[in-house]
Amino acid sequence: MLERILRRGLALLVISLLPALVLAQDPIRIGSFLSVTGPASFLGDPELKTLQHYIAKLNEASGVLGRPVELVYYDDGGDAGKARTFVKRLLESDEMDIIVGGSTTGTTMAAAPLVERAETPFISLAGAVVIVEPVKPWVFKTPHTDRMAAEKIFEDMQKRGIGKIGLISGTGGFGKPGREQSLAVAPE
Repeated sequence: MLERILRRGLALLVISLLPALVLAQDPIRIGSFLSVTGPASFLGDPELKTLQHYIAKLNEASGVLGRPVELVYYDDGGDAGKARTFVKRLLESDEMDIIVGGSTTGTTMAAAPLVERAETPFISLAGAVVIVEPVKPWVFKTPHTDRMAAEKIFEDMQKRGIGKIGLISGTGGFGKPGREQSLAVAPE
């Protein structure tokens, strides 16, 4: 009798823990949209290769918290409209746990409102300070900002004794805020 109770109790315990055991094996899904082709491919192609490399290394070492890591990525070609479409797909259809990407400021800024609304962590690989200022609770970035780049350029100019420059900038996602940051930093 006691043996039967113990077997049933053990069976019930295993059955009750089964969902947790299955969930523990579900992969951590990282979604990415990068400019692997197009004018910003010099950024997007190595970004993709780096993500693939790190994920392979993580999975060789038993993943993260014992869970495998899975990468789903799309090539936006540097097009903000495509980036927005891919981020929508990553959030709604692909059900990502986190999104990494945005090779450019333009593609990042197209994605930011979507990840904010979905409350999904998003790590941008683009540089403009407008990505994180004002602070957005779900948006982060890895590279230095356009302001930091301008400060370093002006610092180097001072060391070389250069006091005058001309500024030519683009009107895109990094060019326009980069110009604004350069003009703001110049008097310092």
